[in-house]
Amino acid sequence: MKPPPTTPNLNLNIPSEAETFIRSSFANEPKRLAHILQVAKRVQQSAEEIVANHAVEDFDIDEAHCAALLHDVGYLQKLHRTGFHPWDGYYFLKEQGLDRLADIIVCHSNSPEQAKLRGLPEIPVSDTLAAKLLTYWDTRVMQGGRVVTYEQRLSDIKARYGEEGIVTQSHLAAEPRIKKLIAEIEEFLGGGLG
Repeated sequence: MKPPPTTPNLNLNIPSEAETFIRSSFANEPKRLAHILQVAKRVQQSAEEIVANHAVEDFDIDEAHCAALLHDVGYLQKLHRTGFHPWDGYYFLKEQGLDRLADIIVCHSNSPEQAKLRGLPEIPVSDTLAAKLLTYWDTRVMQGGRVVTYEQRLSDIKARYGEEGIVTQSHLAAEPRIKKLIAEIEEFLGGGLG
């Protein structure tokens, strides 16, 4: 397997460079790469739509796009510290001096609930628009990149990890929070993007 490129020559705050890094790093994992790229594409599209139609403060489309591109970076074997990809990705981005991106990706989807079930350090849920868009699309895009409803994604997770698995249990614990977030983002988007 080709190792991921080192980052000294890459600025992961720039979407094109973050995408280059992700494409190279996950070249041997086509389903995960398709998921990451579709999440990133949808986050960028949604961010552009929201900015065009709403007055939003302290929101950077490129930052949201980079966070989406990097949200699963912690799955890279060479980055494993805890074995839990949100924390592993967080530590990697912190080491790169990318604190804001680290704070966005650590709390995506069911990460806060799963960290608690695993007995790992608490992950605070971010109230930023970038973090909400990331969770919205991460819970709507399957491995392989197909866009589905949240309910379809949850069914897939149950089928892959089993009803009693920690991933499924953390998703079930996160479900009320995520459904509220989905409703909020869909109101911004005028009914959602499919």
